[in-house]
Amino acid sequence: MSESLATLAQQWLAWKNTAKPSPATLKARRADLATLGEIIARQLGLEPAPADDPFERWLSVLQPAHLGRDAMISAFATYATDHAAASIRRCRSTWTGFCQWLVVHRQLLETNPVEFVEPPKARKWRPRPISEEDLARIVQAAQRPYEKARNPWPELEQALCALFVGAGVRVSEAISVRVGDVRRSPTEHTKLFVTGKGGVTRTVPLPPEIVDVLDRYLESRKERVGPYKPTDPLIVRPNGQPLTANVVDHLVRGWFRRAGVAPPPGALAHSLRHTYATLLVENSGSVPEVQRLLGHADMATTQAYIDVTARGVEETAMANPARRLLRND
Repeated sequence: MSESLATLAQQWLAWKNTAKPSPATLKARRADLATLGEIIARQLGLEPAPADDPFERWLSVLQPAHLGRDAMISAFATYATDHAAASIRRCRSTWTGFCQWLVVHRQLLETNPVEFVEPPKARKWRPRPISEEDLARIVQAAQRPYEKARNPWPELEQALCALFVGAGVRVSEAISVRVGDVRRSPTEHTKLFVTGKGGVTRTVPLPPEIVDVLDRYLESRKERVGPYKPTDPLIVRPNGQPLTANVVDHLVRGWFRRAGVAPPPGALAHSLRHTYATLLVENSGSVPEVQRLLGHADMATTQAYIDVTARGVEETAMANPARRLLRND
């Protein structure tokens, strides 16, 4: 009997790990393999293996022989019904790489069945920033102590909000930034050194208002948690442990709820980053500078914020009073 897809997939992931992908990339690949594996197994009427991990539960009952062209086309058609185009492309890329490895390195497939799966049509991505009015309410909600919290720490929430709204960091960056990454200078603005996607570090100048918020948080942290070192995480929970993405999501969701602002689609903290970027573009319009502040590898991503603000430019142009002077009526 051939090895199960669970065993083979683990070998493929180990082979891919020689390139040292980020933990997020590795997690996404594993999830893609498990999710589509479950769809294929269910469509074939296979019973799951007795395991808690979905990766083992579904891939353990599959073998390379189950990865036919029709099975793959059907599985992706099902997957596409409740996943965004970006997720479909990522999952397709994961399975393309895995199946190609089965073809070339293990000779367990004659052809790559994913080649018969049509990629989703690319849609032009548009960020969805929050209005300035809603943003003001969200910031106010983060600044006010939340009486119903089990262990309220307003300075913590204020500092986290400041990183999203005032520095445009991603959730993963807010979690990983260290105390020593806030670099102070007597002659220049304080700077935040952020390590983003691909391990690339960027420098974000911090306005004095943001620095004041971080300083108040660090002072309260000494009182609550004790002394800290430059290598310690900048933002920690009340018990002194590092933040997690789930904790961040819980806090940010609370700001929206207390502010009475309807949550936009997608990750809420990322919507604050979109708003930060849009406000930068509206006030500077310099794509290269905004690209550096956001840590975008591709300028086309930053250009999307220009496209969003262009609608405001059109409205301003249409409001030109010279239109009245040029009418013939």
